[in-house]
Amino acid sequence: LTGLPPQVALQQQFLSDVSADAVERMVDHLLSVPQFGERWARHWMDVVHYSDTHGYEWDVPVKNAWRYRDYLIRSFNQDVPYQRFVLEQIAGDLLEPRVDAETGLNESLTAPLMLRLGERRHGDNSAAEGISQEAVSSMVDTLGKALLATTLACAQCHDHKLDAVEQRDYYSLAGMLMSTRFSSRTVDAVDSNVAVLESLRQIRGQLRAVL
Repeated sequence: LTGLPPQVALQQQFLSDVSADAVERMVDHLLSVPQFGERWARHWMDVVHYSDTHGYEWDVPVKNAWRYRDYLIRSFNQDVPYQRFVLEQIAGDLLEPRVDAETGLNESLTAPLMLRLGERRHGDNSAAEGISQEAVSSMVDTLGKALLATTLACAQCHDHKLDAVEQRDYYSLAGMLMSTRFSSRTVDAVDSNVAVLESLRQIRGQLRAVL
């Protein structure tokens, strides 16, 4: 469950426990430790093509990619329902904020970073209105494999009699993704910066009085 060998003390404790629910309690313990989320987040990161960079010759870093990684770890450790987990990554900016009690971060706004992952070229000449066609293809490919358990690449060029997804379906999804724009948003909780903002307003007022 954690991907780590058991500690000697924990192993001895389990072997000496002769109660009927010993296995159940050990499983509950392993599910409750931070390493559980770290291990299983790695599998999801593989599914959605997580990387700290965009690849190709420039290998530009993905801004704040680590925030998405940490979001995944917290989500697995907090046992976030799968439906909510998926919705947040597809359209978290349209959902009600889900604020993490410990970090004070709006998890709903962090999750859509999934769509920012994948290959991106530097100065891509195939970009239309700022959206790279390769980036759109990468997003469609990720959504198909991660959420539909199927490849969608064939429908990019033709309909296939054995495929459930047709070319019009592919470009309907691609068109939706092309209509979006990447932007920076604060993931802090709505009320977490109230005191700081009020302090800045007071300082601004003092500066205006002096000037």
